[in-house]
Amino acid sequence: MSQFDKLIQKILDEKDITYQDAEKVLLYLGYIARTPKGGSSHITFTKSPNQIITLVRTQKPLKKYLVRLIKEAIIYDKQG
Repeated sequence: MSQFDKLIQKILDEKDITYQDAEKVLLYLGYIARTPKGGSSHITFTKSPNQIITLVRTQKPLKKYLVRLIKEAIIYDKQG
């Protein structure tokens, strides 16, 4: 099992992950990262108009509801 597969499994098990881990997975799934002007720590990942996930770069670990959103994105990607 590769490191990336272990990371995906960690998210599916809803364990604590870092912003960097979440960014790797979302970019792999085809999301595009957007940083708002003004130096905000909030990064918005979009794939389509109804698939938007906003992460806070400085949170360690990410909050559970954000991990669940990423988990849903992984499951949705596997189905489609």
